[in-house]
Amino acid sequence: MNRISDISQRKKIRDVEKWTMWAIWAEGFLLALFPTLATFALMVGVVLWIARLYVDKNFKLRPLPYDLPMALFVTVGAASVAFSPVRSFDLAYNFIILMGTYILTYVLIGQNIRTAEQIKFFIKAIGASAVIVVLCGYFQYIFGVDIADMKWIDGEAFPELRKRVFSTLENPNVLAGYLDVMICIALGILAKFGDKKQKILLVVAIVLMAACLAMTYSRGAFLTMAAVFIIYGVIHDWRILILFIVLVALLFFGDTTFSARIVSIFTETLDSSEGLRIGIWVSTIPMIADHPFAGVGWGAFKYIYPQYNYYLADTSITIYHAHNLYLNTAAEVGIVGALAYFWYFFGTMFMALDLASNRRYQFITSMAEFISLKIWEKLLSIFGGKFEMLKDKFKSKREKKVDNEKRDPNLVHHDELKRSSRKKKSSDKDDDKFDIQKFAEITSAPTAKEIAEMKNNNLVEGVRLGIGLAFMSMAINGFADDLLFNIQSSMLMWQLGALAAAANLIKN
Repeated sequence: MNRISDISQRKKIRDVEKWTMWAIWAEGFLLALFPTLATFALMVGVVLWIARLYVDKNFKLRPLPYDLPMALFVTVGAASVAFSPVRSFDLAYNFIILMGTYILTYVLIGQNIRTAEQIKFFIKAIGASAVIVVLCGYFQYIFGVDIADMKWIDGEAFPELRKRVFSTLENPNVLAGYLDVMICIALGILAKFGDKKQKILLVVAIVLMAACLAMTYSRGAFLTMAAVFIIYGVIHDWRILILFIVLVALLFFGDTTFSARIVSIFTETLDSSEGLRIGIWVSTIPMIADHPFAGVGWGAFKYIYPQYNYYLADTSITIYHAHNLYLNTAAEVGIVGALAYFWYFFGTMFMALDLASNRRYQFITSMAEFISLKIWEKLLSIFGGKFEMLKDKFKSKREKKVDNEKRDPNLVHHDELKRSSRKKKSSDKDDDKFDIQKFAEITSAPTAKEIAEMKNNNLVEGVRLGIGLAFMSMAINGFADDLLFNIQSSMLMWQLGALAAAANLIKN
């Protein structure tokens, strides 16, 4: 009877795990297509995850590398709403809904994705979504979407430009930022994973996404992508520079309107878009100076900006954000909140790019993980200790070094092979003692299981690299626009941040 009960319990655990992962993958797939349905999938996933915690006694919560700055950012964000000069229920409602969505996304993915196969499935989900987004962009470009009345372009500066695709997203610039991220992920996977056919498929995907990016005519996003390609090509793989040069040549010679848009950035005359951004930036700086600690409040920029409107003559126009990630964050949640946010943001980027070999960065990371672990232990002791932490994850460097240096007794060290080789030359008797079987085991072809594990490890490395490049693209793009002001873009950022944390734990 107990055996039947155990079998039933294991089946229940497998089922709730499976459905939790399906909810996570559904959120990833639906985010760029139907954000409301993606939020619903998130809620379903959270309920299933809680059920999994209850059903599976062996499923433990685990600390993620940047829990501390995330918690600090949430705390300061709440304080910014509480002390905001804008007394509106909308601020509190906006903060609770949006921040709650971001944190639940981060925790759900970071706590549940624990294998390379799960990462692979999630990447397939967001990749399939990206295919649909790109196809919709091509459809809009081929059949025409007149955006003359949508205020996305300066008609006087670019009278010939009548099309800017936005696909399933609300704005061409948002679509461009999304494509930047997806191109970076594909680039990372291309560098680390796949056979010849898979690499060709990834190159084709990058080319098609780059063409769709050109259809948005977003100058900032294109220059961001150019910077990422150049940085990666110079540091890691010069062949990427060849791909970049080919793409640029095709885009410039294939579409003169696109080339005119890019060249316009380097001219002395500012169009209305550039002038507007500069005016907003100039106005935002004194806003930060007047509210340095708690900021004006999460989501309160549009209410406060009219007091600092030094540029726009038409006060009826609502400015929702600063069109600069760094200025907007500092203005809304203050300098402390901005530092916490960028600690998480750039820490995730450095971790994904595997920059932990730097001693200063390694020290800072170790201190952050130590403090984060202590906070987790304190919280868990308060709530009963149901979810014990695995402290062996945080072994000292010396213990890790000892573990790595342990040798499998069944394997032959290269020094032993050298000694055996010398013995062989000196004596036929010693030659007879040479272990042919062990040597054959070393030089034998890997098994199918070992090959599959190697591929999964390469995929995880590719995903980590791709996410690091994606965060780099968001960081560079952030100088010209705050695309993370958009809900879909910001949710994607938290998804990828959690995925990078999960991939880092799998690697270690």
